[in-house]
This record gives sequence, C-alpha cells and structure tokens, in this order.
Amino acid sequence: MLEIMPIAIALALDAFGVALGISCGNKLDKIERGNLILSFGSFQFLFVLLGALFGSYIDGNYFNISGYISGVVILLLGLLLLKEGHEDDEACVYTKLDLITYVILGVSVSIDALGIGFSVLYNLSLKLILLRATVIGLVACLLTFVSFVISNYIKSFMVIEKYADYLGGVILIIFGLKMIL
Repeated sequence: MLEIMPIAIALALDAFGVALGISCGNKLDKIERGNLILSFGSFQFLFVLLGALFGSYIDGNYFNISGYISGVVILLLGLLLLKEGHEDDEACVYTKLDLITYVILGVSVSIDALGIGFSVLYNLSLKLILLRATVIGLVACLLTFVSFVISNYIKSFMVIEKYADYLGGVILIIFGLKMIL
C-alpha cells in the first residue's frame, strides 16, 4: 500500500494548489470548503477507478500494457505538471462556487488520475484497484483540507502553487523513469 502514496500525493498536489488559489481569492464557508474537498477527492477516486478499469480492458482484450508504456504515460503526466508549474497563472482565483464549478474544478484537478489508473493500476484485482483508488481519493481530500488550513496563515500563494506542481511533476517523472528502466 505504501507504494501508492507518492503517486497519491503527486496527484493531490494539483488539488492542493487549486484549493489554495481559490481560498486566497474567496472567503469560503465550511460548506464550500467541504464541497471542494468532496469534489476533489471523489473525482480523484472516480478517475483512477475508470482509468484502471479501462486499462484492464485494453490490456485483456487488445494489447499488453507493459511497464514501458506505463512509464511513458506517467513520465508525460509528470512533464505536464512541470509545465503547469512553469505557466504564469494568477495566484488567487476569484470565482463563484456553484454545482457546475465544483464539477469543473473536480474534473480539472483529476484528469491526470485517469492516466495513473490506466498505466499503474490496470493489472490489479478489482479489490486492490478500489483500495488504491480510495487511498488516492482520501489523500486528495486530506491535502485539500490542509490547503484550507494553510490558507488561513499564508499570504503569498503563487510560490506554493508553483512548487506544488513542480513537486508533483518530479515525483511522477521519477516514478515513470523507474518503470521504464
């Protein structure tokens, strides 16, 4: 189970950075924070699960997903996170939170979880896929919660958001290279 933690943290760092930006730009009440935590964690869980099931289907019916393919997918996801960290985004996000916004934000921070499920969890039993997807979802919930706690004390978020993306990218790149080599 410990082997999934670096990946779970790398995936959750995107949610962490977005939550920091939103809490910087908006005064969020407990319900809004709870909705964001549930949105980010639920979509991380769902997308990892869907990616793993799709990867399992492809692996079983079309072609073998080898460690090389998995490593390349994870390496590319890591490079995308580094690219996100390099982009100049506004540190604080000012937005009205409604159901559609919760869904869009949840999906946007969880897209890379599809690739992780597809490339890393595809060859596990359904029980293990569900267990690991749950861990990934819970880590996303936890880091989103932590970002809200931190946002009460830290005034400059741009640096933290940028380094969260860099750190997540580096973790995925190392993991991808490990799978390839």
